[in-house]
Amino acid sequence: MPPAWLLLIASAALYLTFLTRTFYWDGVLFALDIEAVHQGTMAPAVLFHPNHLLYSAFGSVLYSAVLALRLNVRALTVLQIFNVLLSVLTGYLVYLLSRRLTQSGAIAIFCWLLFASGATWWKFSTDADSYIISVLLLVLVAWFLLEMPEHILAAAGCHIAAMLFHELAIFTYVPVITIIALDSQRSVARRFWMSVAYLAGTGSAVGAVYLLCYTQVDRTAFPSLFRWITSYASDSGFTHSLGQIVGSYLTSYVKLFLGGRLGFIGDYFSVAICLSLLACVSALVWAIILFRGRPQLDASVRINRNAVIFLWVWLISYAIFLASWDPGSAFHKLFVWPPIALLIGVYLAQRDALLARAKAFVAIAVAIAGWNFAAFIYPHSHASADPVLTLAQTIDKELPKTATVYFRVLDPDDWYLEYFAPGRFWSPIQTQGGRAYIGFTNSPAGPVCFETTALALLENAPEFHSDIDPNRRWDLVNSKHNVRLECLKERRWRLTRPGFGRPAHSPQ
Repeated sequence: MPPAWLLLIASAALYLTFLTRTFYWDGVLFALDIEAVHQGTMAPAVLFHPNHLLYSAFGSVLYSAVLALRLNVRALTVLQIFNVLLSVLTGYLVYLLSRRLTQSGAIAIFCWLLFASGATWWKFSTDADSYIISVLLLVLVAWFLLEMPEHILAAAGCHIAAMLFHELAIFTYVPVITIIALDSQRSVARRFWMSVAYLAGTGSAVGAVYLLCYTQVDRTAFPSLFRWITSYASDSGFTHSLGQIVGSYLTSYVKLFLGGRLGFIGDYFSVAICLSLLACVSALVWAIILFRGRPQLDASVRINRNAVIFLWVWLISYAIFLASWDPGSAFHKLFVWPPIALLIGVYLAQRDALLARAKAFVAIAVAIAGWNFAAFIYPHSHASADPVLTLAQTIDKELPKTATVYFRVLDPDDWYLEYFAPGRFWSPIQTQGGRAYIGFTNSPAGPVCFETTALALLENAPEFHSDIDPNRRWDLVNSKHNVRLECLKERRWRLTRPGFGRPAHSPQ
């Protein structure tokens, strides 16, 4: 069996066997919304989010297909498995692109190994997120544009789809227009009008889909299409801090290559980690032997100059924007991971001394894979690596499914609790003037509970604290988390505020 096929099968098997259990919080929300829509508790419009417009809707279609097959699989797992398949395909395309660019099988294998085993890519490939599918589509854009002759219509279709799955794909316009402008076989006027047609065609297609989806959503918070498209999470944004740009921004690129920590190895020490570390050390030793051995060079490589420019422009256009937008996040850098891996391969192929030792670099890529698996991927494939997930699983075992949980703001930690402790009814706590005016009762319908933000709202009511059941309290409070869930005692309890009228909620 050819090495490429072996690597294809091995990467798919490894990804699927060790799906992450420390989830990207957006993925949990995607799955939560998808299941809520299928259960009829939320409108389908909730699936349209401007930052990744069609991802949840597409995930809902996949989930429907799985349910039609009568498979007992939750939406989050469906999204994870789908990501794995897309990631494996992306890695194979990186291999094919590298082989086309460098004409070296060894360099192509190196690029594929480096790309597929990069810490952040590997982690997100086994999670539920919109990055993998969008990056795959952008790699397809590169594939079609760097062909001879190029297939611009196919590239445009992939680019449209990429932007509909994640807004950040918009920055790929820069390398696309660059490669069109560099085509010396066409006249300057033809290149200009091709660029205009590409921008107008893809832009209008994406805009039309956004407009159609916008007509379905609640426009109370976003009264205009522009405000909806340009909205973003409260914990994201631009920075002008030189210290943050120099520090966390550069560190985030390192995380693309290597992840994990030594403490994880000790905490999850096992046969799998031993074998992985053994592979890492053996590969490093083998790389040293190959570097010291006699170089093997069949012929020098001539690389397409325009293709290299395309990759550099792809990298630089994103790098400039991401230097000020959420500079410390490694996951946004996934959009530049393909050109980084390919440019490293190009660099090696352009230098005969390095090209002659291509197999040594393959060994280094294997060592990186071994380390990332032992110190990062394997530990994160355990639920115990995520304390919020562990808390949610504990609550799921101990809290009756008939419980009602009140919240003021449904934050990412609440998404975890609601998704991994399913079956409880979550309801917003009603306020007036910032004060709660709800009537509560524990009845045969089930206990009444409050999560972190609702507890903060009620903390000034001394009678409330005396009615909390000490046996139904769960918390995770430390420097990284502030998660609390507390329930009332098994008796009727009522909180009212003067002048607020009737209680807003009183379960029967």
